[in-house]
Amino acid sequence: MSVEPMNTLAPAFDRTALRVNQAAIIALLLVAFIVNLPWLVVVVAAIMTLGALSPELAVFQRLYRDVLRPAGILRPDIHHEDAAPHRFAQGIGAATLILASLALFLGAPTIGWALALLVIALAAINLIFGFCVGCFIFFQLQRLRKLR
Repeated sequence: MSVEPMNTLAPAFDRTALRVNQAAIIALLLVAFIVNLPWLVVVVAAIMTLGALSPELAVFQRLYRDVLRPAGILRPDIHHEDAAPHRFAQGIGAATLILASLALFLGAPTIGWALALLVIALAAINLIFGFCVGCFIFFQLQRLRKLR
C-alpha cells in the first residue's frame, strides 16, 4: 500500500486582491469622513460584512478579479496562506463600522467617526506595512485556544 505525500502548502491567496480591498475601504471611508456622508460608512460596513461571510461576495476583491486583473491593470501576488485570518480581520472591521454607523445615526458623531478612522488606520497599516492587526488577533486567539 502506497502513501501519497501530504500537501503542506496552504491554498493560493492573492495579496493584490487584499490590497485592492484595503485601498477601497480606505478611500471610501476617507471620502465619507471628509464630506460627512454617514450612509457611505453603512455601505462600506455592508460590503465588508458580505466579504467576511463569503469570498464570492467580496465586492472590492471581485472588482480586482473581474476587472482590474483581466484588464492587466494589476498583477496577482500569489502566496500560499490561509485566507481565514484575513476574513476574520475583515469581520472585525465590519463590526467596527457597524458600531460606527450606529453611533453616527444615533447622535454620537464623534464616536462614529473615531471608529471609522480606526478602521482606516488599521487598513492603512496593513496596506503600507503588511501588518494585519486583525490577523494578529486571530492567531493569538488560536494560540490561546491551543493552550487550554
